Amino acid sequence: MAQASRPVKTSMLSSLHMRPFSIIAGLLLATLAHGQSATPNAIRLTKYILGVADLDRTYAFYHALGLELENGGTLGKPNPLPEMLLKLVDVPAGTKFRNIMLKIPNASFALEVTEFSDTELHPVKPRIQDPGASLLVLAVDEIDAALAIAKKAGAEVVTAGGAPVAGTGRASRAVTVKDPDGYYVELAQPKGMPPGSGKVIGSAFGSVVADSEKAAAFYRDRFGFTVTTNDWSSDSADNLGTPGAKIRTISATIPGTNVSWAFFEFKSVDRKPQTPRIPDPGAPALGLQVHDIDAAIAAVKSAGGSSITHGGSLQLGPNGKVGFVRDPGGVLVELAQP
Repeated sequence: MAQASRPVKTSMLSSLHMRPFSIIAGLLLATLAHGQSATPNAIRLTKYILGVADLDRTYAFYHALGLELENGGTLGKPNPLPEMLLKLVDVPAGTKFRNIMLKIPNASFALEVTEFSDTELHPVKPRIQDPGASLLVLAVDEIDAALAIAKKAGAEVVTAGGAPVAGTGRASRAVTVKDPDGYYVELAQPKGMPPGSGKVIGSAFGSVVADSEKAAAFYRDRFGFTVTTNDWSSDSADNLGTPGAKIRTISATIPGTNVSWAFFEFKSVDRKPQTPRIPDPGAPALGLQVHDIDAAIAAVKSAGGSSITHGGSLQLGPNGKVGFVRDPGGVLVELAQP
């Protein structure tokens, strides 16, 4: 294991377009421009979703880091899901549910936290290199303060040496932790930040997959994302607690938006794919808004993914259509058509 004092390059999300902060810059990017759809279906990435065992505990963790409930929301009590929503997420009658939406400063996507109860659950805690894991990056104004807050709220440090390590580009230092449900969170401090209190000032996210090139190409070809890729590198291995691993990051962005979705792939380290169900604690998902949900579901299924919602999608009153799928790379995605 590397010592914490040894400078290493750190951030997984080096190619993401965070607004207003970019975690790391300067890696060579190569655009995979061929094969893009002539009529892009994607509109925007709307949310990063965490399925948890205890919503109150998870809220306390992220609230301690400075994330607030959207629109004056509250922590309600679990309620039985109506029949329509049972079909949406494929759970049995009697299942209870509650959720919250958290606002991330300077991010144009939300953090949704969901809790299912009174149904059979199978909690999962994948390792960071396992396909099915995910990573939330939180840019902070002072990393030592942010790490202290996170540890007090129940975080477990993953980074080799248990302390922040040196960064490159616009990040001075970074550290990766696990939240109370085992989700991975990278805290990163941009260079030149004045002394702060550990507050969150930006965010990005990504999914760990078995084949990052294939995963990104699917969203490029079928949904119109613009894709960029980095070469294989071990720069992030100490930060992620995977010494010796090589990591490739490929990011996908919907043209005209500023939220990128990173696909991470590991090699030279043991991997075990994880495919949790929607209600299972430890199951991450992404929200993707599209023009045509039926076409989106058909694209997922034709590429080897699957539809989870009974009937494919549901009409939710004036809010349009919604349907859950598992994409060809195994990632859970909530599709929404306005």
